[in-house]
Amino acid sequence: MEHRIRKLKARMRKEGLDGFLLTNLSNIRYLTGYSGSSAVLYMGKRPHFFTDFRYKEQSQKEVTSKAVIHIIDKNYPKEIAQLAETKGSKTSLRIGFETTSMRVGSLETYKKELRKSAKIKWVPINGIVEDLRIVKEPEEIELISKAASITDKVFAEILPLIKPGITEMDLSAEIIYRFMKYTGLAPAFASIVASGPNSAMPHAQPTDRKLTKGDFLTFDIGAQWKGYASDFTRTVVIGKSSTKHREIYSIVHDAHQRAMDGVKAGVPASNIDKLARSYISEKGYGSYFGHSLGHGVGLNVHEAPSLSSKAKEKLPAGTVVTIEPGIYLPGWGGVRIEDLVVVTKEGVRILSKTQRKKLIEI
Repeated sequence: MEHRIRKLKARMRKEGLDGFLLTNLSNIRYLTGYSGSSAVLYMGKRPHFFTDFRYKEQSQKEVTSKAVIHIIDKNYPKEIAQLAETKGSKTSLRIGFETTSMRVGSLETYKKELRKSAKIKWVPINGIVEDLRIVKEPEEIELISKAASITDKVFAEILPLIKPGITEMDLSAEIIYRFMKYTGLAPAFASIVASGPNSAMPHAQPTDRKLTKGDFLTFDIGAQWKGYASDFTRTVVIGKSSTKHREIYSIVHDAHQRAMDGVKAGVPASNIDKLARSYISEKGYGSYFGHSLGHGVGLNVHEAPSLSSKAKEKLPAGTVVTIEPGIYLPGWGGVRIEDLVVVTKEGVRILSKTQRKKLIEI
């Protein structure tokens, strides 16, 4: 954790910050190792970690020794105001705060308390720690890989349960049970189990709809392991596939492969999106692929970078991203194929091992 803290301090110096108040729990975990659900981190001359009595023992076990641990009664603003690096300062201090996780009411409370101790200029900050998290360390990749392998395992166990008459919610419950069984944790995100016309909705929620022959059935699922997420999508067909089933699946598969073949360190993320999107457009289905091609995965299932047509960054080696093109035909059904990959100098290392070349018929 110490090297991450050093990198953050370097970024703080670049932004001209004397202190940085972190409220995003994923960022706090990244910097300190803490996995609980309530905490604030103040980065001054050294890290100061704040939580309450419920997490006293947990924080003592998890939080890096480089941080000072404060166990208090949730009055974080008052306690932070007492820190030596703010109290009694004669000059104005620049303190950053995370715009995406700091509530307006909470910010006003901090301003009120800290103005008693020092002259503070509050600086809205977005993405400093998230930028550090883009390139994964080897240990992080191993954790994501483990989550991906559990996801493959759960999907393999679900396939024999698929049959006409069972509902989307039935299958969703089986998925949740297995993730809990193998990880002790809920899925990394709400599982998508979408059949027939529901599969034309990219983020459909499981319903009581019963599976019928001729349905496309899309699973978008992911385990989490020691804080790190996985993300995976496969589409199968109930019964024997039709010509249209095979056509749509084949187009999505080939678009997926084109994108995979184009990924390597240094390539603009927008170029990867274009490889898949242009192919789907050439086949006449461009208007039915409306979301971005992929996104980063780590402590959060959706994080930087984005693989979209508007993305400006180039993909660095060590980034873990999804490749997930799709075609969604309203009223009929849809196909999405998603793999989780590590970007390398040569190409990709695929973490999702479930086959995708052949359309599975159940």
